[in-house]
Amino acid sequence: MYYLTLEVAQVATGMEIALEADAWEIFRQMSTAEFATTLVAIAQRLDTKKYTKHKRGPKKPPPKKLSGKRHTHVSTARILAMRG
Repeated sequence: MYYLTLEVAQVATGMEIALEADAWEIFRQMSTAEFATTLVAIAQRLDTKKYTKHKRGPKKPPPKKLSGKRHTHVSTARILAMRG
């Protein structure tokens, strides 16, 4: 819904600049029911696949653990103590 709303907002701004006020007069003269029917007819022609969410890709496998018998953890405090 976000992407659809964003596109409508951007296109509407451009249409307000490109078209004169007389072009919108037909919508002002419509009843509420006629206007709703017109909007539904326009919405039915939209390509909804263009506005679908992007699916998340597969998760990356977790990194191999280095701790254990061969690799022991050394704290930062111990490293700093050995340096100084």
